[in-house]
Amino acid sequence: MLFQFPFLDGEEGDVVSEPVSTSKSAFYFLVLLLVIAAYVFFNSPLFETDHLEWTGLVFLDEEELDAFVDFSPINVLRLDTGNLAKHIKKHPWVDEVKIRWRWPNRVQVTVLERKPLAMIPIMGGWFLLDPEGNLLPPPRGIAIYTLPLVTDIDIDSAEQLKTTARLLRSIPSWLEDYVSEWNVKTASFVSREGTQIVIGDQTDLDEKFALLKLILEDLTVQGVTPVRIDLRIPKSPVVTTR
Repeated sequence: MLFQFPFLDGEEGDVVSEPVSTSKSAFYFLVLLLVIAAYVFFNSPLFETDHLEWTGLVFLDEEELDAFVDFSPINVLRLDTGNLAKHIKKHPWVDEVKIRWRWPNRVQVTVLERKPLAMIPIMGGWFLLDPEGNLLPPPRGIAIYTLPLVTDIDIDSAEQLKTTARLLRSIPSWLEDYVSEWNVKTASFVSREGTQIVIGDQTDLDEKFALLKLILEDLTVQGVTPVRIDLRIPKSPVVTTR
């Protein structure tokens, strides 16, 4: 079969015909079929998912995040991963999010959680404090009793929260297991044995911590248990023993 298309051929009024081969028509038809087949394939149930796969969870659990996201079944190729990541990052425990597509219909969400530094008891419950001074609600079903307590703090004061977080970040590793409490009002630590360690203002912390280590080592050699160690003036520490 030949199709006739008119074209002007040099002189005005002269019309010529140019045939279009059946091979071109077949090619276009084949391309159309491939496009339709691809559309049907990529919109098939093969690419549909009704849940997210969570990884990297330490304090949070999958059920808690599923409830927060309220994910609905969707074709993974139509999923807006950018908006999904922004929504997940609104969770107070979530610091960073990475979303990956795994063939054919798996959506893997890797979560980097905020790291708690301390527990803040409040009436009827408690909060956790992260390194930036943010308050975190307690994770569902998990108790973190090994963290130090922060007492006498105004949880509505962003300055107190950030200052406390900065202090706790500066604690040397050897002191982490020794202290059980930081009291904001008295600016002092309390050890697990009940020793009060008065730090005062947060200046010369490295000097104060180094001095504290020397004092504790010396008292241990002497077999003496301190009741109070006052480091507010590092050059003149005051040690009270039983």
